[in-house]
Amino acid sequence: MSSPIRIGVIGGSGVYNIEQLQDVEEVVVETPFGAPSDAYIVGTLGGQRVAFLPRHGRGHRINPSRVNYRANIYGFKLLGVEYLIGVSACGSLQPHIEPGHILIPDQLFDRTHGRAASFFDDPSAGTGGLVVHISVAEPFCPVLSDICHRAVAQTGNPVHRGGAFITVEGPRFSTKAESRVFRAWGMDIIGMTTTPEAQLAREAEMSYAVMAHITDYDVWHESEEPVT
Repeated sequence: MSSPIRIGVIGGSGVYNIEQLQDVEEVVVETPFGAPSDAYIVGTLGGQRVAFLPRHGRGHRINPSRVNYRANIYGFKLLGVEYLIGVSACGSLQPHIEPGHILIPDQLFDRTHGRAASFFDDPSAGTGGLVVHISVAEPFCPVLSDICHRAVAQTGNPVHRGGAFITVEGPRFSTKAESRVFRAWGMDIIGMTTTPEAQLAREAEMSYAVMAHITDYDVWHESEEPVT
């Protein structure tokens, strides 16, 4: 019997594989919610079986509003994944969080609209007729987040533990007025995909954490170029 797949990784913009994986195989999963973004790449890393999925598909084919988040998370659940790490390219809303840093957030603010954010509202998938109220007061698993923070710190790269992550609809970037408002609200970083991943992972009873790779200062910074 092959080893269980307990760890999953979702790759964001620019992250389409894990080069260190060995004994790699592609696994195509069918779900009641349609097709995931791509085939799951399953391999061995550090003695653990790991499932990897490029969130936007290989080649970055799917924009944030069109990602089938339910199928992606459901597919990981079918593979047996218990610990799920999302990797995201994000903008910084605070001067001390610089491009090149990594931040492990502990809070999430949803500014998306129209995304399917629950497994339990689709009768065609066999999950309708049941109302599920999940608690997301703490939207990220603190244990898995601590593990990610320690792992990044061991590489010597600048890393922050904790911060408020605002998810916007995309695929456009913010206006300067929006970026200033998000800063005034106390948000630390901005991205387009962590909602509804975090909420769906909670419904699926998975531990979920995010490694946010800071690529820019969004558009608020007066002396830095706006994100492109």
